[in-house]
Amino acid sequence: MEFLLLFGLHFFIMGSLVMLFSGIITFLLPKMHFLITISLFGIVGLLYASIFEIMDLAIFAVFFNMIFSLIAAGLVKLGFYFKSVADRHGEKIA
Repeated sequence: MEFLLLFGLHFFIMGSLVMLFSGIITFLLPKMHFLITISLFGIVGLLYASIFEIMDLAIFAVFFNMIFSLIAAGLVKLGFYFKSVADRHGEKIA
């Protein structure tokens, strides 16, 4: 029981940090391909599993980080897309 509580909290914090840093990286480096960012955080998930010696959860940690990184990168790219559409639409009106 304590194991689930402890690692549930760890994964909650890790997911929050992955989304934060993935969004910041995607925002600051918009020309970098999103697969690089997602792969980077997949490697971070593997390092997390090896540091805490829970290699049974390594695949879960990798996919968990990759999914949350994909969500954050997608939201930032979607924001960039909406900004470009709004700018093009604003030019037509003015």
